[in-house]
Amino acid sequence: MTDVYSQKAKAFYDQYQSLTFEQVHQDWVSFLGDKSGLALDVGAGSGRDSSALAVRGWDVVAVEPAAGLRELGQGATSNQSIHWVDDQLPDLGKIRKLSYRFDLILVSAVWMHIPLSDRERAFRILTELLAPGGMLVITLRHGPGDRERVFYDVSRGELEAFAKRRALIPLPLPVGRKKDELQRNEVSWETLAFRLADDGTGALPTVRHIIVNDNKSSTYKLGLLRTLVRIADGAPGLALKRTDDWVDIPLGAVGLFWIMLYHPLVLRHQLRQAPGGRGYGFATEDFFKLQSFTPLDFRVCMSLSADVALEVLCAIRDACSTILKNPIHFTTWRFEIRKASRGLAPQRGALPSSELVGAGHNGYVS
Repeated sequence: MTDVYSQKAKAFYDQYQSLTFEQVHQDWVSFLGDKSGLALDVGAGSGRDSSALAVRGWDVVAVEPAAGLRELGQGATSNQSIHWVDDQLPDLGKIRKLSYRFDLILVSAVWMHIPLSDRERAFRILTELLAPGGMLVITLRHGPGDRERVFYDVSRGELEAFAKRRALIPLPLPVGRKKDELQRNEVSWETLAFRLADDGTGALPTVRHIIVNDNKSSTYKLGLLRTLVRIADGAPGLALKRTDDWVDIPLGAVGLFWIMLYHPLVLRHQLRQAPGGRGYGFATEDFFKLQSFTPLDFRVCMSLSADVALEVLCAIRDACSTILKNPIHFTTWRFEIRKASRGLAPQRGALPSSELVGAGHNGYVS
């Protein structure tokens, strides 16, 4: 695909430059107001949009994978605050390595080039690049291909579903398709824009999704979120495997941190599951045997006597059972339980993190 844009770079450059930024983006540009900040222009092409944003005071990172087109755009905007990068969706690997968070991400005339199987991942990556309060704008091209480029079908509903999963707020843009500004009768366009809530949770899209979209009839869902966030914050080394889509954590470690967090709430402050004194299902006799424990006693790799270690393991077992039956099962976000690749036999008197997998449920929580 990028070869076509490079081989005919001058023709595409002239075509893009024949329209103004305001002509193409009139539906959403009013939401910019007088604000400026750091913008990401994905599929920057000729640099028309990047240049217009720079004139408005924005610092712009322009992403364009087609070398010929990128060189023309870079040459035309060399005196502006625009940094050009050879990168592309769905990965945006080079952009993610910059560790920037963008106040505006513009994906104009790009989405139809992304295969359906890559789109949810691409949308997630774009969302994770947004700064709190940042805006994501995506234009959708409807119409047939031109024999040189592959265009996939796109839809408003798909993007709206992705946005809901990521808890983005849709902006009230005009609904419906617009005629093509280049007067191609078979081509029409739609624009969708979303904003990331400026709520201090920009780095926690999963937590934000569950809080916004789940029916929180049980405190267990928030308890699981609190446990996972504590692990991510205080013991990231417990992650056995990380990919773009999954993090594998020993289920026993989740049970340990669950007990660590609930221990003072239940035993010291008499927190109950519901009015009327109803207790928690995981708070069994073994849990109450840990009355004398302090938070430091729940440290990973803490050395314990055999009898005490057994009490802790039994409490972890009960916690894991509750986690599996309730929040993991009923939470709408994707959790998956998998068997460990090999058995792990616990050593007497110790609770190393990798060996907590065998505490009642020989599996991982992902």
